[in-house]
Amino acid sequence: MEIRRYEVHVESNLIDDIKHHTHWFTGLGIVFLVLGIAAIAFPLIATLSLEIAIGILFVVAGVAQAVQSFSIPRWGGFFLSLGLSALALIVGLLMLFYPLAGIITLTTLVAAFFLVTGILKTAFAFLVKPAIGWGLLLAGGLLSLALGLLILFQLAEAYPWILGLLLGIDFIFTGIWMITLASRARRI
Repeated sequence: MEIRRYEVHVESNLIDDIKHHTHWFTGLGIVFLVLGIAAIAFPLIATLSLEIAIGILFVVAGVAQAVQSFSIPRWGGFFLSLGLSALALIVGLLMLFYPLAGIITLTTLVAAFFLVTGILKTAFAFLVKPAIGWGLLLAGGLLSLALGLLILFQLAEAYPWILGLLLGIDFIFTGIWMITLASRARRI
């Protein structure tokens, strides 16, 4: 009896939250759909764009860390902070100057990301069961797990384009889930 009361409470809160933000869920779902279609249509460009964007983020993080390191030079962690700055800069610059090597590394990291998010989405789906959309969330979690395993087993053959394609598939599925969730919440 207590478990069912908890389930009803979780579902009620979820529906109320989604009802108050249906336009946001719908709009974000459409953005995910468009980005997913673009990534599938141009997987190599999507993969290179992602790799370059992450390289730029590492460079920016490295510069910011260096500025922070020199802004407090007497701080006990000065050399450690400076070392982390140098590491971020080196990784970022390597990704920018050697994008294909960065793609292989990034593809491995994305495989790990898909595996972890797949586990978390699946667990969350069971946590909110039988709330609206829990089945789609479960399917999305299982899809993320499958995509992570696919990347790991096909890394050598598919690394130049697999990231763009798989991110596109994941974005499309996320977009459909968000739009469906908003639509169902409106009807309740």
